[in-house]
Formats: sequence, C-alpha cells, structure tokens
Amino acid sequence: MAIGRVFDQQMHIICGLLGFLAVVIVISQIIRLRIKQIQLNLQKLMEEIQHKLMMKQNQFMRKPVGSPKTMMQILEKEQAAGIRQAIEACDAYTPYYRWSFMLDKQVNTMKMAFHYQLKEYDKVDELLKRCLLFDAQSISMKIARMYMLKEEGIDKYFKKKCRSLKDPACVLPYSLYAWILVKQERYEDALKLLVDAKKKTDNEVIMKNWEALANNKYKSFSNAGIGEMWYALGLEEMKMPKQQQAYRYR
Repeated sequence: MAIGRVFDQQMHIICGLLGFLAVVIVISQIIRLRIKQIQLNLQKLMEEIQHKLMMKQNQFMRKPVGSPKTMMQILEKEQAAGIRQAIEACDAYTPYYRWSFMLDKQVNTMKMAFHYQLKEYDKVDELLKRCLLFDAQSISMKIARMYMLKEEGIDKYFKKKCRSLKDPACVLPYSLYAWILVKQERYEDALKLLVDAKKKTDNEVIMKNWEALANNKYKSFSNAGIGEMWYALGLEEMKMPKQQQAYRYR
C-alpha cells in the first residue's frame, strides 16, 4: 500500500509537470504568433512609408517644386515623420519582453537604427548600451559613433566584430574602417585592411580604394560608390549634382 501511495504521488507530480509544460508551450506559441504579427505590421508600415516617398519623388521628377534643395528638404521631412511612426510602432513589442529572450535588445537595435537616421545621436548612444549588434549596418553605426566621439578602442572593436564577416556583409564595415584609417593618416594600415578585404569580396568600391592607396593616391579614396548605406552613417554628406531634382530614399 505504501508503495502504491508513493507511485501515485510520483504520477501526480509528473502529470502536474506535464500540464505545466503544456501551458508553457501554448503560451509560448501564442506569444510567438503575436510577435510575428507585430513584425508584419511594422514591415507593412515601412513599405507604406517607402511607397509614399517614392510617389512624392516621382511627382517631383514630373513637376519640380522649387530648387533641388527644397525638394530634398520636403522628402527628408516626410521620411522623418515616417521613421517616428516606426519608432512608436516598436512599442507594441514591450509587453512581450519578459516572455521572449533578448527581444528587448533586438527592438532596441531597431530603434537605435531609426534614431540614427534622424541623427538623434543622444538617443542612439543611450540605446547602443542595450543593443544586440550582429549585423553589418548596426556594427558600422557603433564604429561610426566611436569615431565621432573620438573614443578609443575602434581597432579592437573592429577585429572583434568584423573579422569574421563575409561578402557582402563585410563591404560596409571594412570600407568604414579603411576610411577612418585614412582620416587618421594611417595609410599603411588602411592598405593592409583592404588587402584583407579583397580576399573576402570583389566589391568595386573596395577594389578602387585598394588601387588608390596602393598608388599613394590618398585623396582618391572614396566610399561614395556604396551609396545610401554609406551616407546613412552621417560621416559625409552626399554631393548633389546641379541638375539633380530629387533624392532617392528608402
């Protein structure tokens, strides 16, 4: 009889654990679906913002309004409004932070990138402390801020985060770091870096900059060919051709 009671107790414990596990699985599935829906909503919002900007740009191409600078300012204003909508939309993730491991850091990374586009660097610097930096763009933003703030440790951070990056992810961080080395007049280091980069990618910008440094044409070094991803780092302003009537935004 005693053995039977012990067996019954053990079965009750096992059944209780199984019941608890089933509840956890159901809750996890519900949360996963809700997070996925938030992601879809955010993606839809970004697509709508992009479409609206493209429509406005096409309108300017057909019927210019004022100077190119004026049209660019209008597009920048509308883009900024759209980005602020996206930042607010990220708040929908907040109730699920406790249920999804690292979700808060992933959302902080998105918010950081949005604020970076708005050049709200005080908020960028605050969020960088609580981000998950694994992709080339966010890593490059971190390196760019370190350079802007004249922080030490860029060399070490680059080696830690970027040495393992492959094509095409390596292009932006390597080009950025080479640009910083050139600005610091560390031309030999920049050349060695681009030699390493050439082993990873045949990107045209990497190749041209390697050739420029190899021939001591330091002033010919340029990351302009990377396009929007480079200018989004805020280290250089895009030079607008006199005849250009509108600027393309993502």
